[in-house]
Amino acid sequence: MAEFPNIEHYRGDTFEQIPMVYNLNGNPVNLTNAIIRMQLKKENDGVAYLDLTSVGNAGITITNPIGGAFKINEQDIDIQAGNYVYDIEFNIGGTIETLIKGEFTITNDVTR
Repeated sequence: MAEFPNIEHYRGDTFEQIPMVYNLNGNPVNLTNAIIRMQLKKENDGVAYLDLTSVGNAGITITNPIGGAFKINEQDIDIQAGNYVYDIEFNIGGTIETLIKGEFTITNDVTR
């Protein structure tokens, strides 16, 4: 599993989209018919405060399936400030792999 840069976000602000490419051994993985999921939790087996999926572009969009490109969509994230963990899971042809994980910190901003 790849460690991904930790993410910091101000509560209630618009989260800018993050483009990504899934490569394996330097080659893009074909994401045609893939399902990508991402969850944000306080601890690994806790409650999901944010649950995104590529199904119906519900938070994640596969932008170039053959090129392995996808993005976490721009969206408002207004959940309680704190330290969270996240991971991103890929289901490609029934094979499920969690390949990206990291920390996600939400901070209260001054102007609300």
